[in-house]
Amino acid sequence: MKKTLFMAICAAMWCVGVTAQYHCTVVSSSRSTVTMRSTGYGKNVRTASADAEINAVKTLLYVGAQGTPFSLPLIPSSKEEAESQNKGFFDDFYESSYKNFVESSVTVTAYGKDAEKRKCITLDVCVRAEALRSCLEKNGIIRKFGF
Repeated sequence: MKKTLFMAICAAMWCVGVTAQYHCTVVSSSRSTVTMRSTGYGKNVRTASADAEINAVKTLLYVGAQGTPFSLPLIPSSKEEAESQNKGFFDDFYESSYKNFVESSVTVTAYGKDAEKRKCITLDVCVRAEALRSCLEKNGIIRKFGF
C-alpha cells in the first residue's frame, strides 16, 4: 500500500514538472526586481538570448516567481486571453519593448547544444518587475493594485 501511494505521488509530481511552460528558476529578488535563470533556444546566440529573456518576462507575467514579492502572476488571466484582447500591445512588447524591463543578462552556460541536440543558452536575467507591473497598469492590461 505504501509503495503504491509513493508511486502515485511521484507520478503526480512528474506530471506537474513536465507541464512547466518556461524553463526559468528564481535566483534572487528584491522589492522591485527578480533575477531568474532562464534557458533560451534559437539558431544563433542573439535569437537564443532573446528567447531566454522573453521566457523570464513571460514567467513573471503568467506564472509568477515563487518565493519573491511577485509570486503571483502579474496578469491574472490566461496567456491566450490576455494576448488576444491586447494584441497590438503584446506584438510590440515581444518584438522589442520587453528589453526596457530587462536590467541585465549574464551568461551562465555558453551557447551550444543541450542533451537533446537543440541549440540553447542559459542566462541569469534580471527583470524590473515593479516597472513591468506599472507599465501593464498604465496600458490597461491589468487593474491597479487595490482598485
